[in-house]
Amino acid sequence: MSFRPVHLAFLGVPAALIAATLVAVTGPSSTAAPEPHKPAFRSHTAAKPEFEPNSVLVKFKKKANTAARNATASKLRATADKSVVADVVKLTGDAPAADLLKKAKADPAVELASLNYRRYASATPNDYYYSNYQRANLTGARVPEAWDLSKSTGNQVVAVLDTGVDAGHPDLAGRLVPGFNATSPNRGPIDGDGHGTMTLGIIAAAANNGSGVAGVGWNAKAMPVKVLADDGTGYDADIAEGIDWAVAHGAKVINLSLGGPGDNPVLHDAVKRAVNVGNVVVIAAAGNDGNNVYQYPAAYPEVIAVGATTANGTLTDFSSFGSWVDVAAPGTDVLSTYPRVPGDPDDIPYAFCTGTSCSSPIVAGIAALMRNKWPSLTTTEVARRLKVLSRDAGPRGTDPFYGAGIVDAYAALGGKVGADFAGGAADGNDQPARAVRVSAGTPATGAINTEGDVDWYAVDSAAARNLRVSVTGPTFNGDESWTNVGPEIDVYDAGLKSLGHAVNAFPEIDPKAGPIWAPLTATADVSAAAGTTYVAVRNNNGSRDSRPYSISITEAGAGGADTGDDYPILDISPATYAAGVANTVVPKVTFARAMDASTVVTNRLRLQNAKTGAFVPTVVSYDAATRTGTITPSAPLLENTTYRITGEALHEENGASLPVLDSVFTTVNLAPQKLTTFTATGAYKAATVAWTIPATPDLDQVIIRQNVGGRAPTLTTGTLVYAGTGSSVKVTGLALATTYTYAGWVKDRGGKVSPVSAKALSGVKSGIRTTSTLVNYGGAITLKGSVLRIDNVAFAGLPVHLYGRPKNVSTLKLITTLKTSSTGSVSYTLKPGVSTVYTMVFPGNADLMGTRTADITVNVAPTITSVLSPTAIRLGQATRFSGVVTPRHYGTPVYLQFYSAKTWRTIASVKLSTTGAYAFGIKPAARGSFAYRALFTADADNAQALSPMRIVNVS
Repeated sequence: MSFRPVHLAFLGVPAALIAATLVAVTGPSSTAAPEPHKPAFRSHTAAKPEFEPNSVLVKFKKKANTAARNATASKLRATADKSVVADVVKLTGDAPAADLLKKAKADPAVELASLNYRRYASATPNDYYYSNYQRANLTGARVPEAWDLSKSTGNQVVAVLDTGVDAGHPDLAGRLVPGFNATSPNRGPIDGDGHGTMTLGIIAAAANNGSGVAGVGWNAKAMPVKVLADDGTGYDADIAEGIDWAVAHGAKVINLSLGGPGDNPVLHDAVKRAVNVGNVVVIAAAGNDGNNVYQYPAAYPEVIAVGATTANGTLTDFSSFGSWVDVAAPGTDVLSTYPRVPGDPDDIPYAFCTGTSCSSPIVAGIAALMRNKWPSLTTTEVARRLKVLSRDAGPRGTDPFYGAGIVDAYAALGGKVGADFAGGAADGNDQPARAVRVSAGTPATGAINTEGDVDWYAVDSAAARNLRVSVTGPTFNGDESWTNVGPEIDVYDAGLKSLGHAVNAFPEIDPKAGPIWAPLTATADVSAAAGTTYVAVRNNNGSRDSRPYSISITEAGAGGADTGDDYPILDISPATYAAGVANTVVPKVTFARAMDASTVVTNRLRLQNAKTGAFVPTVVSYDAATRTGTITPSAPLLENTTYRITGEALHEENGASLPVLDSVFTTVNLAPQKLTTFTATGAYKAATVAWTIPATPDLDQVIIRQNVGGRAPTLTTGTLVYAGTGSSVKVTGLALATTYTYAGWVKDRGGKVSPVSAKALSGVKSGIRTTSTLVNYGGAITLKGSVLRIDNVAFAGLPVHLYGRPKNVSTLKLITTLKTSSTGSVSYTLKPGVSTVYTMVFPGNADLMGTRTADITVNVAPTITSVLSPTAIRLGQATRFSGVVTPRHYGTPVYLQFYSAKTWRTIASVKLSTTGAYAFGIKPAARGSFAYRALFTADADNAQALSPMRIVNVS
C-alpha cells in the first residue's frame, strides 16, 4: 500500500457549486511515496511521572481544626493555594515537592498526602492517520480539547446534504442513519463523486477505532442526503427538498458544503422552515470564489456561514468573504474518508479535502456536540455561542473575512476561551493622506500584512504625462500556501477621481498542469495631470501575505481612460488597524470632496463596537471648510476594544453617494478596573462574597482569595476560593469565632490584573444561659444570651434569632428575633410546654461573621395533683387516691408508690384518662399511718414528676 498526496492548484479550478477541492489518497504508482508510519499510541504509563515542583495535595483528618491545619502549613513553610475537595488543599512552599510530601505524611493532622501529578488529555484518538494528518487542523479549532469535555452527540443527527456517501466505508460503520436521494428518489444516496463521503467523514468518521481518521463528532450519527449529482453540481429544488426531508426525519444539524451566487426565495424558505420551525442548526460553506460576491445558502441570515483558514489560522486565498460570513474554521488538506475503489486491494479510501466545504463540517460536528450537551439550546443560541466564543483573527473584532473569528470547540462546549490569533497592525499608509511618496522610475515594495489591507502611494508630476503603474505580487505558491496575492490597483488624480483600474486575479488553469509558481502582475496605464497622482494597492482575494510585492511607476504607455470608481476619503483617524489608541479618542473622517452636510450626521456617520455590533452613543459634526466629520463619543471608549468607523447614506455635495465606510481601530489595553462592587456577608460557618465586574472586553476571570485574620491576602497568599466569570461565591466550612478577609481581582486574557478589592468579616463569639434548666408546667424561664466580636466589642441592635425544638424533634423552629443591647446581650422570658432545646443564632452581616450558641435544654415537668379520701379508715376498709396530670397525657401510665422501710416502692399503675385523671383504690393490710404518692415517668415531652405525698391513718 502507498500514500500519495496529489495537490491541485485550487484556485485554478473554475468556481463551481461545490465548495471544495478533492485531493485523493491513491494506490500504488511508479512515483508513489512510501506509506506513512502508523502513529505510535502514546501511553502515559511508560513515561516518567511529572508533578508540580513545589506543591503537595493534603487531606486533613476530620478532627483537625483550623488551628491544626494552620499549624501544619506553618511547619511546612507553605501556603494553602487551593481548596481541591472537602478537607483537601494544595500546599505550596519553597521546598521541593518530595520534601514537602515527606513532612506532610509525618504530620499528625494529615490523613493523606500526595504529589500534584501532571495529567494529559485522554481524548487523543488512536486513529491511524490522526496524529500525522488530522491533528494540526483539528487543533486549530481546539477540537481535541473539546473531546475531553464531550465525546457524544447523543441523538443529535447531522444531515449531510451533498453528493451522497459510500455507505460501506469501514470508517463509517455504525455511524449512518437512513438517508435519501433527492436527485433520484428511487435510488439510495450513493456517492459517485466523493465529495459527500469526505464532508460526512469529517463529521462522523468513527473515532478511536484504531484505523483511518477521527470525525469531529467522535461518535456522531450522520444522515446522508444526496442533493448533488455525481458531477458535483445540483439544483435548488433538490437542495430544498433534501432540507425538508432531513428535518422531517429527525436531523438536528444540517451541513451544506455547497453554494453559489444567486438568491433563491424557495431555497431560503426551506432554510427558514428548518431553523424557525424545526429548530435545526443549518451550517454552510461560505464559498471558494475568493471574493465578496454573496454565496447562497451561506449568505442567508439563518445560516451559519463558514470561511476557510489554514491549519495555523490564516484565511485562505480562495475563501469567499463578506459581511455575511459568521465564523471560520480550518479548510486546507483536511483528511477524511473517500469512496472505495472496487476490486483494488491497495486502495486507501481516504482523501485530503481543501475548501470551505471542509471547514463547514468541522463546525457542524461541533454544533452537534453542543446540542447534545445542552439539548434545550435554540438555533440562535448555538450560533451566538459559536460566534461569541470564537477566537479573534485577522482585523480585530467581527470582520468580513473571519466573521466573529475562528471557531473554538473547547470554549463552545464550556471550556475556557483560547487566546486570540495575531491581528492586523497599522502600516502607516492606509489612506491617501498617509500615502507613501515614490518617484517615477524608482521601484518600491510593500506587503498585504492584514486581510483587507489597502496600501496607498503618491507620485508627483510637474506636468501632465502618461504613467504606467505595475504591481507584481510575490511568487505565487500554487502548492500548499493557500495565501497568495492577486494584485489589484486603482489610480486616482489629486482630487481622488478615478484614472484607471487593473486587476490580475488568479487565472483559470488546467488542474492537471500542476501548481503554478510565476508571480502575478497587474498594470494600469493612465493619463496623469500635473500634481499628485495616488495609487491604491490591495489583494483581490481576502487573504494576507507577508511576502513583499513590488510597485513600479514609470513615465510610459499611451495613457488611458477612467475605468474605476472615485475614492471618497482623504483620511480617517485613528488609522485603520491602529492599536493602543487612547480611549478618549475622537475619531474623524476627512472627505475627498465637499459633502452634503445634512447627511454627515449622527445616525449616518457612526462608531460601532466591532465585536458586538453595538453602536456607540456619539455626537457628529461636520466642518465644511476642512471637509471633516468629527465623531465625539458621549463617554470614554472601553479599553482593549475594537471599534469600527462606518458611514451609510452619505452624499457628496453634488449628490454622489458614498460607499459604506469601514475602518477599525483598537483602544489601548489597560489593566482592568477593580471590581465595581465588592461585598462579603458573614453567616454561620460560611460567608458569601459578591461583586460586580467592570466592563472588561478581554475578561479572563475574577479571582477571589481568603485569608484567616484581618490582613488581606495577595495573589499568591491565602486560599483561592473562586476563579471564574460569575458574580458571587459562597464559602463554607469556616471556623467559628474567626476573622476572615477576602480579596478580589479582575484578570484579563493578557494576564493584566486590576487593583485589589478587599473586605474583612470579623469573628464573633456568643453564649446562652437560662434561669432554670427544670421548670414545672406553667412555670416561666428567662433565656439570656450575648453576641460579641472576638475582641469583646459589643454592637447594639444586632438581630439574634431564638430557635427551639422539642427534645424529640430534630428541626429547630424560630421562636422570635431579638435585638442586642448596648452590651451585646439579649433576654427572653417564656413558658415552655414541653422539654425544649434552645439555641441563639446571629446570622452575620456585612461586617461580622455569623455565630450560633451551644444548645441548652430546659426540662418541663408536668404538675400532678393528689387527693386521698377518706384520710382515716378502719382496718379492712378502703380509701381512694386520685388526681390529675397537667398537661394531659392520655394513655400514659401513672404509678402508685408506697413508702416502706425508707424506700418508695411502686405497687400499682393505671393509665391516664382523656382528661389526664387517674385513681387508685387503697386497702391497707395493717393498722398504722401509711404514705402514698403518684409517679409520672419522663417521656419525650416532659420530665419526671411526683404528686404531693398523702398519708392514710388505719385504726
